[in-house]
Amino acid sequence: MYPILPLVSIRQILRTHQRRLRAGDELPFMTDVAKRAGVHRDTIYALLNNEHINERSQYALTRVMREIDTEYAGKTKTRLMSISLGQHGPTLSIGLQQTPILRNR
Repeated sequence: MYPILPLVSIRQILRTHQRRLRAGDELPFMTDVAKRAGVHRDTIYALLNNEHINERSQYALTRVMREIDTEYAGKTKTRLMSISLGQHGPTLSIGLQQTPILRNR
């Protein structure tokens, strides 16, 4: 039995999953995640929109996201580079975490 993750953690995992899908990583689509968890895909999108879901759905999504993480742990992740222009000049970020590695101050 898996300990249930807080909604905030599940939401963060699902958002990262979405970003990786958009970046071209070969992962299950959100519809497939919902089917594996036995929940409707609207439940996932409700959670992503900061709505609450019931405890059974929370447990099911915790279980499925951990399984997917284990299954795809050895697969290469897409590395992205982005440049954004802000008040303090250009910022260079690598990866999906959006943490700048170079920043002009």
